[in-house]
Amino acid sequence: MSALSLKERMADIDPVITKLVASTGAARDAFNRHSRSSVEEMLNLSRTAAQEIEAAFKKMEKEKTQDPEWQRLCGIYKHLQIMSQSLGALADPIQKKIKDAVLFSDKAVSQTNYLFDTQAGILRSVLDIFKTDNDFLKRYTETEARNLIQACSNFATEHETRLIEGVCLPQAAPIFLALLENIRIIGQQERDIVKLLA
Repeated sequence: MSALSLKERMADIDPVITKLVASTGAARDAFNRHSRSSVEEMLNLSRTAAQEIEAAFKKMEKEKTQDPEWQRLCGIYKHLQIMSQSLGALADPIQKKIKDAVLFSDKAVSQTNYLFDTQAGILRSVLDIFKTDNDFLKRYTETEARNLIQACSNFATEHETRLIEGVCLPQAAPIFLALLENIRIIGQQERDIVKLLA
């Protein structure tokens, strides 16, 4: 596999990341609007991305080599696979929020939207890194991913305080924490992809 293989593979990688960005947007809409159709859209996008990743793995298996470039590309696809699974896993807590008409505090809504927006932005930056190989963008994106992971932890702690103070409803807690956990996992994969590209 040549040194240009990552750029050569953009035809396969670009649509996967684009679907993950769109899935994040659908998750945000489903969360805010209690939209079952947005949940379905999110699931369809994450499933299609997962199928495309699986197809890429099969294609790469035929070209298996000890070349570090091949191994790096495999690592990237593994992280993308975990991301697509974690995006799909957002469906359960969002569907529970919709089904039970669970209300979140204004702060929790604001924090969740911040996470969705930041996560989608990081994914777009990852896509740009594939295209430009820009070192500044790599450092920026890795910092953003680290900040996202830390924000998930901080928001969980703040949520506990709101629960104690009675600002948040107890039935919102498991939903909010499940959202935080899956977005944290996605952030970790984004950070690790940037490290592979560094």
